[in-house]
Amino acid sequence: MEDQGREFRRIAALIGAGDDQGSYRAVEAIVASRGDDPFILVKCAALLYTMDRWERGGELAARAKVMTPEDPEGRLQLAVALRGLGEHQGSVELLTGAEGARDRVLELARSLAAASRPEEALSALEEAEGDDAVMLRAECLSRLNRHDEAVAMARSLHDGGYRSGALLLECLLRGDRDREARSVAERSAKRKGDADGLALKCYIMRVRGRTAAAMNYANQALKLDSTHPGALWNLALCLLEKGRTAEAKLLAGAINDADPGSPLAMDVLRAARS
Repeated sequence: MEDQGREFRRIAALIGAGDDQGSYRAVEAIVASRGDDPFILVKCAALLYTMDRWERGGELAARAKVMTPEDPEGRLQLAVALRGLGEHQGSVELLTGAEGARDRVLELARSLAAASRPEEALSALEEAEGDDAVMLRAECLSRLNRHDEAVAMARSLHDGGYRSGALLLECLLRGDRDREARSVAERSAKRKGDADGLALKCYIMRVRGRTAAAMNYANQALKLDSTHPGALWNLALCLLEKGRTAEAKLLAGAINDADPGSPLAMDVLRAARS
């Protein structure tokens, strides 16, 4: 397992060094030797997307999708991995057939929401409990323009952390409550030595078009926590605004290292492609 991780890190380093041919050959060597493992194929597809080899990456994702594990837990894990690649419909299909898997209902709702099916996600969440389910409910309500409900729900969950804070900002901004969103971000940024607070301030600065300020806050956050996914994501989007695509794509890889399967990494790569 350690050898496998080292191999993928070596490929990421080749990509970072601009060695497109070397990194591509290394990925294809892994596919040739271990292409019967759908999880390996998903990792290889993600690397190929980073190289802008979208067609080949899509082929590997499609191969992985049909290599369905027999056990429900395996199906769920593959579904989550595919969702991280942006294969939302394939993820929904796998989860629909993963009866008995732990957290199946929540993961199905996440995949439905990712597939822009918030009403179906809300319906699925009727059977789910816990803060993660409530956070997803708030997101879905916001996407359905039920802004007051979404904001109230998100506010009740906000614990000062980045994840709950970003949800609250998202709900406020969708509801055209920009002043409240700025207030939340300002209060967060005043917490000294807090990467989450700085990353939230970065988020609001980026959304408001203040790219240089956003990058400053992101870099401050990353000095405190070099693997902070929110700070990495916001900084990557700022770099894209500046036309610094190669650097942004490297940050997408860093997001994936810090939070494997995170949709934020694919978000950056797709934004870099457009």
